[in-house]
Amino acid sequence: MELNTFLTQLCEHCGLSEDQVKIELVENDEKVEIKLDVPEEDSGIFIGYHGDSIDSIQRVLRIIFQDEFEGKRVILNINGYREKREERLKDLTYSAANSVLETKEEYAFNSFLPAHERYIIHSTLAEDKDFSALESVSEGIGRNRKLIIRLKK
Repeated sequence: MELNTFLTQLCEHCGLSEDQVKIELVENDEKVEIKLDVPEEDSGIFIGYHGDSIDSIQRVLRIIFQDEFEGKRVILNINGYREKREERLKDLTYSAANSVLETKEEYAFNSFLPAHERYIIHSTLAEDKDFSALESVSEGIGRNRKLIIRLKK
């Protein structure tokens, strides 16, 4: 089965018609980005709570099409969700980092963040010279893993 056929049928099973779905594939040596556009009012079905559904669909795509995309990261992006989420995480990072600098108290993100989201926060903090006195660390295991921003020891 082809990727476009799989995604189109998935969308049809969720009540959309083929003409409501746009699929674009952007591929390079390192990754395959699958851009799926659906009507905005239906995007929640595919994104889910805190991105749980989009991450699950992405995982399924990675497994099904692993031979076709061998050695490449597979990234599913629905209605630009990944860019919006990255901007939101950066905003949260700046806010938390400024709070830590001001109060000298560590800041712990209160919900589970997947590895790629923790990476965005770690990178955002590390790349900003204004936050050179801070560090970000992940503590815990599995769904209990928390990201903390604190003053360097």
